[in-house]
This record gives sequence, C-alpha cells and structure tokens, in this order.
Amino acid sequence: MEYNQKFIPEGWNDMNKAFSLEELNVASINGNVMQAKVTRCDSNYNLYLDLGNNITGIIPREEVEAVNIDETGFPKPNICTSKINRFVQFKVKDTTRKDAVILSRRAVGKDAMNWMKNDLKEGMCVCRNCKKY
Repeated sequence: MEYNQKFIPEGWNDMNKAFSLEELNVASINGNVMQAKVTRCDSNYNLYLDLGNNITGIIPREEVEAVNIDETGFPKPNICTSKINRFVQFKVKDTTRKDAVILSRRAVGKDAMNWMKNDLKEGMCVCRNCKKY
C-alpha cells in the first residue's frame, strides 16, 4: 500500500515558528503553505494568529473554510471558533497592511480538494500524521 501525506488545512504539527515580514512576503509571492496557531476569534468570526516578531496574521471569516460554507457564503461560526488554540495552514494574501498580514486557509483547502480530485489514487493512505507501517 502506498502512503502519501498531503497537506490539509489543519496544521502539520504543533510547532510554533516566528516568521519575518520578508519570509511572509516571499511566501505571498511563491504561494507557499505555512502554519501557525490561532490565538483568538473575534465577534465577526475572523481568526487571529501570532506569527512571531510582533506580527499578527488575520484570516478573515470568508477565508477560513473552502468546503463547509453556509447559505450566506461564509463558514458557520462554530467552524471559526473551533480553530482557537489549534494550528492551521494558510497562504499569505496581503502583507501591505500596517496592522496585520492577511491570510487564507480557504486557499489551502482548495489546493487540498484539487489534489484529492486529481491526484489521489485507490490504495493511497492519507492522514494528518501518517506513519508507514
């Protein structure tokens, strides 16, 4: 059986990394997938991440989820609140704001869905922290 571990919008592991603004700019240009821990969710269900080096990342509610969207086009509030104190993956959308870097978990979810539709084959094992047995 072939084992493949592909990224999913949840974090790969439970490790914090401090990012520089330069690293975030490069990630934005290259479309790199990164991860950090969600520290809070505001009353509008936007997620806040501590990216280190006094940099705050914001995942706006419309960028939280690619699949579980309600009739208004937004993820349900419980999806947003369930991410607090969890590691999530994201792509960097905008580093030009003075107060925060804008992130997208939705973009990572779309990539994962495309991978599942196009590349996942019968017999492959996919899991968050797959170990080869």
